[in-house]
Amino acid sequence: MNRAPGINDELYGMLAALQVALPAIVKTHPDPDAVIRAFREEHEETIALLTAQAIPESAIDAYRDFLHGVWPNKDDPP
Repeated sequence: MNRAPGINDELYGMLAALQVALPAIVKTHPDPDAVIRAFREEHEETIALLTAQAIPESAIDAYRDFLHGVWPNKDDPP
């Protein structure tokens, strides 16, 4: 994982932990496809809420970047 400029050690550690945890949860779930579908649905709802708010584009970009880093199915990213 490449470290983004300006990211602090605590956030980097949390991102790294999520990159390990989420795929492990998906792989061990009885229905991994259902977990990935739920993850995508939650993402679509969240991105709609974020883009409807008056928040800086940089915050939305950070959300997308973080999500790409922890997305459990690297073959089908958000």
